[in-house]
Amino acid sequence: MNVTLCNDDGLYRAGGDLSAKWRVSRVPLDEVQGVEVSVLWHTEGKGDEDLHVHHFQRLAEQQLRRAGLADEQVLHCVLPATPLSYHGRLISLQWCVRLRLFLANGREIVAEQPFHLVSEEMVRPHSASTDRVPVALPKPSGVARGKGFEHAPAS
Repeated sequence: MNVTLCNDDGLYRAGGDLSAKWRVSRVPLDEVQGVEVSVLWHTEGKGDEDLHVHHFQRLAEQQLRRAGLADEQVLHCVLPATPLSYHGRLISLQWCVRLRLFLANGREIVAEQPFHLVSEEMVRPHSASTDRVPVALPKPSGVARGKGFEHAPAS
């Protein structure tokens, strides 16, 4: 499974557009019951951990057969104005694109691609083109590009 963001630097302006591409390879279509693609944020650190799904799309078996599981798929959504990404000493708020694959044997495979949701001041245009000069931010934490993790079925 692979999720690729359209901005190589991983910076997305609050209220702006997010585009990502995803695909599933090396998993036979007949073993897949469904795929969920979501854009979400979660907190980590002291206290309770929160999670909020901003954008959600589920593809069932029939939709996957029509779309082609191994073909590159596109995700597009408009991001909200808040909450912005934050990496503090006690708490962090992380945005990501999550791809969940549901297999016929009850297992799930999950891949995440983290990104930063930042204010307009943090993304400054330096020319008339669409190029941007990012302000220094820590690299997104989480599952590295192209890597994923599996969940066993709940018993």
